[in-house]
Amino acid sequence: MKTLQLLICALFLAFILPKCTSGQDPCAEGSHDYYFGVEITGMLCGYSIARECSGLKDGIKTNFESNEVLVKLSVLGEGVDIRISSIFGTDAASGRMVLNETKIITGNTNIVSSTRIKGDTAWFTGNNNPAPKKIFLPQDVILETSLRSPHLLRDFVQMGVNEKKYQVYEPIRGEVIEKGYIKKGDEEIILKDSIYRVLVLEETDYSTGTKATIWLDKENGIALKTIIAGRTIYLSDKTVTERIAKVNFDNVIFARVNKVIPDFLNVTYMKVRAKVEVLGEVFTPEKLNFPGQKFTGTVTDNLIDGIFELEPIKYDGTNAPLFPPDFSENPELKKYLEPEMAIESNDPVLIKEARRITAGSQNSWEAAKLLSTWVANNIEGAIPGGGSAINTFKMREGECGGHSRLLTAFCRAVGIPARLSVGCMYSTHYGGSFGQHAWTEIYLGEAGWVAVDATAFEIDHVDAGHIRLGERASFQPKEMEILEYRTPTALSSQEDSIPPQFEPYLGKYTDLNRNRIFKILYQDKGLAIDIPGQMIMPLDKPDSAGQWFPKITRQISISFKQNPSGNVEKLAIRQKTGLSKVSSMDSIPADVPPDIVKYLGVYSLPQGKTRGLTFSDGYLLMHDPVGNPQNILKFSNNGELWTEKTGMFEFRFEINERNEVSRMILYVTFFYPKGEPAADLIEPVILESGVDAGLKKYEELKAGNKGEYLFTEGLMNTLGYRLLSKDKTAEAIEVFRYNAKEYPDSFNVYDSLGEAYMKNGDLDLAILNYQKSIQLNPNNENGKKMLEQLESAK
Repeated sequence: MKTLQLLICALFLAFILPKCTSGQDPCAEGSHDYYFGVEITGMLCGYSIARECSGLKDGIKTNFESNEVLVKLSVLGEGVDIRISSIFGTDAASGRMVLNETKIITGNTNIVSSTRIKGDTAWFTGNNNPAPKKIFLPQDVILETSLRSPHLLRDFVQMGVNEKKYQVYEPIRGEVIEKGYIKKGDEEIILKDSIYRVLVLEETDYSTGTKATIWLDKENGIALKTIIAGRTIYLSDKTVTERIAKVNFDNVIFARVNKVIPDFLNVTYMKVRAKVEVLGEVFTPEKLNFPGQKFTGTVTDNLIDGIFELEPIKYDGTNAPLFPPDFSENPELKKYLEPEMAIESNDPVLIKEARRITAGSQNSWEAAKLLSTWVANNIEGAIPGGGSAINTFKMREGECGGHSRLLTAFCRAVGIPARLSVGCMYSTHYGGSFGQHAWTEIYLGEAGWVAVDATAFEIDHVDAGHIRLGERASFQPKEMEILEYRTPTALSSQEDSIPPQFEPYLGKYTDLNRNRIFKILYQDKGLAIDIPGQMIMPLDKPDSAGQWFPKITRQISISFKQNPSGNVEKLAIRQKTGLSKVSSMDSIPADVPPDIVKYLGVYSLPQGKTRGLTFSDGYLLMHDPVGNPQNILKFSNNGELWTEKTGMFEFRFEINERNEVSRMILYVTFFYPKGEPAADLIEPVILESGVDAGLKKYEELKAGNKGEYLFTEGLMNTLGYRLLSKDKTAEAIEVFRYNAKEYPDSFNVYDSLGEAYMKNGDLDLAILNYQKSIQLNPNNENGKKMLEQLESAK
């Protein structure tokens, strides 16, 4: 499955997670199908369907191969389905490829490549190549298809060759590259309950440094199994399409170092021991050394093993080139001024906007900082987001690759050389980790290449937590350890005195719905928020509206709500999401005011969901975007914002130059009461000393509570179920009984108590409590069902 190998590697290297289709499949009917499974970290998470058939192309009998791939991933908690499609056509008489078509989509990004071949010439077209690129193909150039490798079958099986290199046409980028193969042995493998005689080959792609192991069928030249970049692809059957599950890709692209640096954006020096596998380029120790980054160690088959010392040099603009600059005399910069896949610097929309942003700039550094600032402030973080530069701009959202491609395209659009820089970045994710990351490098004459990271709001520099690997590199860490780091100021310690203005906010805040705890901390002379299971984010000082923004993002903000006595009682977290307008309404009711019509239509939510926006009786109406979709929310106009009565939902609109709505900016605010669940504190007491001791502790906490503990029916009920799950049924019954005494008017406490008695075999008591639950809530369908089962069992 060479196409699958190439695309999976190339796409991850470029931070593109594709969803694609290449038009009508010529092999949809009357074809021979082959099914392959795809495993990542040992988990079946994808499949490929390869089809073969024959037909006519331009009146010539042609053998077709089509290939459809689906891989399901989770990246930072967001689901990402990767879909890849390709079509190959081979002249039936000569066996020579005549066409290849591929279309890749990242979120809303379309990346199209097409190759037409006649004789010794290929014409390649792609997104940024309106005129076909002519490529000379000598007779010995291999034109690979997705399924079979007749050249390997001929040379290694029939001719007995042990090692050989080939010039191979790569159809995604339209380039001729070199690949080498070494025979490793002969084997028999079992797939689909059948035995296959195979030749084992080691493949090396010299353009990327990628190595793969291939088990080649000696009968037909099909790669029955391939291991490449931690992925395993193997022949399977049709049922594989029903057995796949989503794999957590964070386990591949994050290296946990178990060291939290709260003020990580201000790290000025870092020393890191790293063992990292990289793909996408051929690496040497020399390529990993440049101003601001020193590497000492080895690189063997693209496995980096050594120590990085990181101390970025912050550029101050000295001798910056004039704006617009002229680098036409430097041929080495030519490719960094031209459009390329997903960096559409020749797009008229991007050119116009880049010129508007940089108008009046005195030099190229001033212009570059304006472009970087615009991307940082206007592009929201999202996975997969826009992907390419133009779609990131249109959608106003993207992951690090989207931010970096857009800034690169902006710079090139106004004549400033720019490129992607790919590697990893330290953050407080997962208790401190390095994660795959991309940022931008801008060429500024005498200063050389200057790195900036608009994704992290580092508009004119990068912090010392960035390790640069290359321009098309992937980051697959094996081991990483922080040996040393420095920040401008010493970190706050437990003994530091906390300024009085911060003290009221410090403490724990509980998400009652998901039973998780947020912490507001004092660190590095300011506040930080510890988001459970994710990361610690330092906060900037509050703005005039009392909103505290994390230093690394403007997509969320926090504020604090006080009670009448002036004490902080709630934490409010406000999340900002951009919803693109998908379509307008087909018909507009006559009673809709003219100035409202442009707002109505369908808007996109993350993960492919949508919500319609309608109008009635002076209100804009939308189904709940985060909760029960059957719940209809009513929004009234409040100046710039449209607000819902609970204050949880607000939105505003972005209007383009044609006075059309391009996006809705939705704000959702979640409120978390101050304090931690007292039920959580008594659980270890119950497990160690018994339920009586635990409930006594609960009463003591309640009596001495000064706002630091929370006592609710739901939290106590959750404790009861945790005890049930640990087979502590007697203890759970006592907790549910206590809860029923505290909240005698709640139907749910009796429902839970009935369930505990039923699990304990006390059917009469179970029936009694379910009856009480139904008496309090006649609509308790679960209670009715359980009661019916219990009564029929007696």
